[in-house]
Amino acid sequence: MNKLLLIIKLIPKLGYYNFAYAAWYKIGMKYGLFKYRFPILKFNKQVSFATSIVAKDYNPIWLIGLKEQADKIISGEFTWFSIHKFKTGEIPQWFQNPFNRKKINNPHIHWTEIGDFNSGVGDVKSVWELSRFNWLTTLARAYKVTGDIQYLDRLNLIINNWIEHNSLNQGPNWMCGQETSIRLMKILTTTTIIDIKESCKEGLNELIAHHVDRINANIKYGVIQDNNHGTSEAAGMYTGSLWLINQNHQVAKYQLLKNKGRAVLEGRIEKLIQKDGSFSQRSCNYHRVVVDTMSFVLQMISIHREPPFSVFILDRLTKLGEWQYKMIFGQNGEAPNYGSNDGAMIETLHSGSYEDFRISTQLFFALLLKRRIYGMASVSEPIYWRSDVAFDRLPFLDIERPMNELLDDHIGILRNNRASVFIKLPDDKFRPGNDTGHIDLWLDGVNILRDSGSFSYNAGEITEFFKSVSSHNTVQFGQHEQLPKISRFLNGDWISAEYLALRSINESSSSIEFQYSDFKGNKHRRKVVLNSHSLSIIDIIVSDERSYVQYHLSPNWDDSGLSIRTNGCIEDGTSMYSKYYNLKKDGPSKKIEIQNEEVFVIFDWSR
Repeated sequence: MNKLLLIIKLIPKLGYYNFAYAAWYKIGMKYGLFKYRFPILKFNKQVSFATSIVAKDYNPIWLIGLKEQADKIISGEFTWFSIHKFKTGEIPQWFQNPFNRKKINNPHIHWTEIGDFNSGVGDVKSVWELSRFNWLTTLARAYKVTGDIQYLDRLNLIINNWIEHNSLNQGPNWMCGQETSIRLMKILTTTTIIDIKESCKEGLNELIAHHVDRINANIKYGVIQDNNHGTSEAAGMYTGSLWLINQNHQVAKYQLLKNKGRAVLEGRIEKLIQKDGSFSQRSCNYHRVVVDTMSFVLQMISIHREPPFSVFILDRLTKLGEWQYKMIFGQNGEAPNYGSNDGAMIETLHSGSYEDFRISTQLFFALLLKRRIYGMASVSEPIYWRSDVAFDRLPFLDIERPMNELLDDHIGILRNNRASVFIKLPDDKFRPGNDTGHIDLWLDGVNILRDSGSFSYNAGEITEFFKSVSSHNTVQFGQHEQLPKISRFLNGDWISAEYLALRSINESSSSIEFQYSDFKGNKHRRKVVLNSHSLSIIDIIVSDERSYVQYHLSPNWDDSGLSIRTNGCIEDGTSMYSKYYNLKKDGPSKKIEIQNEEVFVIFDWSR
């Protein structure tokens, strides 16, 4: 009954149509109605990519990393979530979770009969990962650059094995429209790198058409999520249809789907990207997913000579890229580990670090505005593959990063010459998590106060910790969360700001102050002040509950010359931290008890 009341209160925010469609969808899944809507179809033809001319003017600094990645695939070693390496043999196990060696019990049943979180393998994302086809574009690049036929032969062997074992709508790798779209983007990207044998184009057309049809049949469900499922699936349907039209494959049908895909994509951009560039999912990593998706779309628009986006859409996309640029604080291109982080890195035409957001940002502005942000070749390889202009011939784009700013009133940023501070503000526009008031501190490019991350979406109590307010640098009232839980990815009683102010104090000092109340009536007022040598955080609460303010720190935080002062009693502890999906480490934490009083903490680096 409590959950029902929470849901009823949320319906206006979720949208009446979205809620009704989601309810109908759950009923349809429960009673097997979608088995008829998504028929299982075997692939009739194989795919064969062909020999092509070796690439010219490829920067040798990119070759070492590329060959290392490709040679590991040749040796039978594949990578999960950009960090985990497993030996699988020359052909991957498409239905196995390599972390626990468990396999989908029956991978030949209809995908609607396999549960996302009760498939018998633990986290189904670990099964899906290799079917995102990152290996495909790696082998394609390696062949194009070196001309070594072993890369091409292995590419064709693996993709045809996947086709043989993954009939349309059969098994786990067709469960998710977004996963289908990501795979389709990798297939289409590969066609821009190496040629396809003329005799095998029908097989490729069949493969692409099945992907487009799977996306189209369920795209409404992706759209109602109001997140990157809608943008990814619309992008896949739009660009896949463009390919098929260009191949004269059922032109009338795919012209309609092309128009539908583009319309849905533009609608998602208009709704989900706000005026300052914030994306609905409130996550740095998912923000990058959308940025990279749009980079791919921009390349496809150029190749197929499609009409450009409207001025309004282009402005929103520009703001989307600027938002990401403004979040890059780290020495090596890192951004805050803010919001959900599922290990996705959609743009893989490079051998750079998963943590380096500069690569994504550099490519995006090269395709959108014909400009570059950075001068280094090390973050520019995707431009080589996706643009007809060399990165070093692009003029620079200057994006202002003021000493303080509010981005759509949900992110506050304070900066000076040594430090950057990121603050998660109360925000009730799109499915919030339990991170209201969270603070990241970056000093000399090092993440001192950090967010704990996500680790895994299906790891029981460990997952619950990473979703909890206790994994963020903010106040926890009692033992409960900021928001009551409705389901795995939905909370109730969203928090909004009762007060919010941004102030410039002098040339090197500024502050943000805000206030909110939770669903139990507990009130939290937080003032954050950054000056040239310290960060001050002042918390005032009104509550009958025993409460705490918590801070999660880098293991080497004291190496930076940082000291901590407070009027409260600090309890030292250990917490978990996850930067990569399915990888967690221990790190230091501080906890200060507060109750109906003003507590301050000063992080000082004046020494």
